[in-house]
Amino acid sequence: MSKGVRNQIIFSLIATLGAMVMGTILGWTSPANTLLQNGVGFPISVDDLKSFSSIFGIGAACGALPAGKLSATIGRRYSMVLFEIIIIIGWIFLTMANASWMLLAGRVLQGVGVGALCTVIPTYVAEISQPHIRGTLGTIFQVYVVIGILYSYIIGSVVEYHTFNVLCGIWTIIHVLLTFFVPESPYFFMYKNKDKNANTSMMKLRDGNDADIAGELTVIKTEIELQKANQDTFTKVMSNKANRKSLLIGIGCMFFQQTSGINAIIFYMAYIFNEIGSSITTNTSVIAVGIVQLVMTFVAMMIVDKAGRRVLLIVSAIVMSISFFCLGLYLEYRKSVHKDSILSWLPLILIALYISAFSLGFGPIPWVVMGEIFSNEVKPYGTSLATATNWILVFAVTFLTFVTTNSLGFLGLFWMFSLFCALGALFVWYTVPETKNKSLTEIQLKLAGNDNSPSSTTDV
Repeated sequence: MSKGVRNQIIFSLIATLGAMVMGTILGWTSPANTLLQNGVGFPISVDDLKSFSSIFGIGAACGALPAGKLSATIGRRYSMVLFEIIIIIGWIFLTMANASWMLLAGRVLQGVGVGALCTVIPTYVAEISQPHIRGTLGTIFQVYVVIGILYSYIIGSVVEYHTFNVLCGIWTIIHVLLTFFVPESPYFFMYKNKDKNANTSMMKLRDGNDADIAGELTVIKTEIELQKANQDTFTKVMSNKANRKSLLIGIGCMFFQQTSGINAIIFYMAYIFNEIGSSITTNTSVIAVGIVQLVMTFVAMMIVDKAGRRVLLIVSAIVMSISFFCLGLYLEYRKSVHKDSILSWLPLILIALYISAFSLGFGPIPWVVMGEIFSNEVKPYGTSLATATNWILVFAVTFLTFVTTNSLGFLGLFWMFSLFCALGALFVWYTVPETKNKSLTEIQLKLAGNDNSPSSTTDV
């Protein structure tokens, strides 16, 4: 492994530690609800407990919207530090809370920080990575999220409430301190006409000679100058074909990630197993799903730059659609299935298959695509809108799951998700280009319909 590749991996691991922070915050809700109900010195209502999940999603959407523009102004690195500080304040509110409003305020602040980090981190990783490892480094984001969720589940089951918050919040402080050791994105420095700073950053990220680095920076500078020449209002920026298509792809991938039903499955896992007649315990189901997610996300990280984004997304969507459709069929005919029959294991197998497919494709890859699909002129808008869409849908899908199960039951819910997964496969087939082994400049040429390079995509 060359020094440059090793440094890209190290700096990506440090920057993406923010996703570990995100995972601990997402995983906080389940253990915290139990710990809070056991008593923290002030009354907690059932409505308060329900609000923790929904209000977090709203905060995340609000944090995502200004994050792209802010990171284009003060830089990717300082943006990460700023939003981690907001998360730290959120942890302080949660730890020192003596009233329910402080808990809600803490969750809102955490949401703002997490929503912003989801915008900034994928952008940073894409900009510092060489094309042949960009996909692999981009999937680290989802790996960290899953690890963070498992960490919260495990820690929350063995310590009391205040210690739980401290042991989760410590990762935020670690990320802030380590972020000062990573270089700023060369793309940001070139955008700010700080060529010397860009060269210094690139020297830390590459192991080629000065001529190679100068050549790469020249390509970046030419691309940015062309974009600046055409830069104007958002309306005029969107008049560009490549920009319109990248926005459609970024938002579309996030839309189908959430409408695939992942959060409905995670949030209602125990209830679903109970409803469909499984004897599996809550703890066993949560841990099993977490392990499957982690293993399959690692698999995605190893093959994303070989198999490509399109293949994994399409296969992921098709398998998820089939899994949900078969779950619906099982519910339709479950009365004829004996409890001791081997078919009684089918729900567990199908949900594990669904989780595997999600973790292989629509879990990590939309974040990879978002980091590499936008040009610099549309990146502040595109990353913010795509991330905000994601978090708004987290709230909407979770809420609609409750409404749908009340009116149509789990049969209707599963078949609705099956339909959305099938539509997601069609969306990827017709709109998402293959971006593996392509520079960010080559991706923009392909979106504009001017990709004549011999190393063109391996489209499905």
